[in-house]
Amino acid sequence: MDKITRYKQVARNILEQVARKLDQVKDYQSFLVINEERGQYLILHDGWDHAERTYGVVVHIQVTQDGKVWLRYDGTDLEIGQELLNYGVSPEDLVLAFLSPALRSFTPYATA
Repeated sequence: MDKITRYKQVARNILEQVARKLDQVKDYQSFLVINEERGQYLILHDGWDHAERTYGVVVHIQVTQDGKVWLRYDGTDLEIGQELLNYGVSPEDLVLAFLSPALRSFTPYATA
């Protein structure tokens, strides 16, 4: 299995686990959105906090054609970046996209 295929499988597995955890939260629905061809893996949530609607992205991972894994957003307390590393994503391939490009150079991870 090549690296890109493996990284896509890792992203899918992690988000499936996160979606199962989120499904246990009352008053919210979570939606696992996957586009394998384009390497996009997202979880959206929709629900109510009293009278206020909450809707948006919970987690967004992108696997690019150059073999990088972009953690674009992590709105959980589950440390998705660490989970990616635990599942075998190389630090040299992990881009913390939620950090500015200038700050990424100070991390042990890929800058782009």
